[in-house]
Amino acid sequence: MSQKRLPFVVERAINLKADPKKVFEFHLHPKNLSRVNPPGLRMLSLEAPETIREGSQLRLQVSSWGIPQRWEVVVREVRDFAGTPAKASILDEAVRGPFPFWRHLHEFWRAPDGTTGLVDRVEFLPPGGPAGMVFLPAIKRMLQWMFAKRHEATRGIFESC
Repeated sequence: MSQKRLPFVVERAINLKADPKKVFEFHLHPKNLSRVNPPGLRMLSLEAPETIREGSQLRLQVSSWGIPQRWEVVVREVRDFAGTPAKASILDEAVRGPFPFWRHLHEFWRAPDGTTGLVDRVEFLPPGGPAGMVFLPAIKRMLQWMFAKRHEATRGIFESC
């Protein structure tokens, strides 16, 4: 009997002095990804709708430290602030990419003071099967760094207004 591998999780959170609906709306536009990607992670091409919705498909080619990667991502769920006034979310999943499993949840929380809590949570399996486990610490550090840089860039966009 073979065991199914459970995904690893990396999560990063930030609080922004910005309107939660505006931060959520910003994340619904795939073109904004290149505005927040850190140095070393360059968008080479993007095929995506102007605004994502549940079921939207995105095809990207990125250069990660000079290594080209192709990704195909499907947006599995989009929940705006209408259903739960204090929370919205976007869930996307890679159907093709360097990781055998990749699920990314973006959560947006309306704090009592009107600011935005933004949480990025990635569940993944490292590439390379069991041998890829040797890269797990580096992958986790890289993802933490990437989301820290994305959050800093997002803060710069919203808090410099």
